[in-house]
Amino acid sequence: MDFFQWHWWAALAIALFILEIFVPGFFLLCLGIGGLGASATAALGGGIAMQLAAFSVFSVIAILTIRPLLMKRMWNAPDVKTNMDALVGQRGRVTQDFDPGLRLGRVSAAGDDWRAESVSDKPLHVGDLIVVVRVDSNTLIVKPLEA
Repeated sequence: MDFFQWHWWAALAIALFILEIFVPGFFLLCLGIGGLGASATAALGGGIAMQLAAFSVFSVIAILTIRPLLMKRMWNAPDVKTNMDALVGQRGRVTQDFDPGLRLGRVSAAGDDWRAESVSDKPLHVGDLIVVVRVDSNTLIVKPLEA
């Protein structure tokens, strides 16, 4: 029984498509397309050399054509904020009174409880509304939300 059969290539392609979900960049997607090309070649009766050549050709064509289009479309959004940048502008509530001298306390913002520092001299108490100005390491820099 020959190892290079169409269903092995199809299984490889499906595995690469699934792995693409976890690894950004669309590289594994292009290799999966190469696997589909090799699978079609094997199904049509092509030998091992033709299957490997089809895998290589389809992968290179996908990398040179499909990948740049997908990269431009998916990663060209500078207005999409992620991680800590997404916290800036979020509103929250004070969960622990701020120390008047140090201006340190705790706030709940974006569903999590954070250590926070106030940019205002106004005392903040539990329940007061705040807005996140910036993020400094694991500390949110906040200001009171004006009513």
